[in-house]
Amino acid sequence: MPNDDVNQKNNIPSLGVSNLEQLMQENLELTREIAEQTRKTKKYILFGQIFNVVKIVLILGPIIVAIIYLPSLLKQWVGAYSELLGGGTGQTILEGNSFIHNLFGQNISK
Repeated sequence: MPNDDVNQKNNIPSLGVSNLEQLMQENLELTREIAEQTRKTKKYILFGQIFNVVKIVLILGPIIVAIIYLPSLLKQWVGAYSELLGGGTGQTILEGNSFIHNLFGQNISK
């Protein structure tokens, strides 16, 4: 019984072959479950990263387009209304003398 002495010294109970096979089978099943959960977690993380990129593009895309195209559009719109706004002189058309002169046919000074 030298094997019993070795097992007693290491505090390892002697297991039968069927018990070892059962433990190995259990271990294999648990490993498969862990692998499946790991695959699901990887997919979840991948989709999360993809949606974060899409979210950033949806937020920054319009801002970048606005920075590129908005100044030229604003210049066109302001150009169309510059006469109403006083032509860049600091006076609006109603404050200017020309509107009153055109309206009443006379020049009124302030």
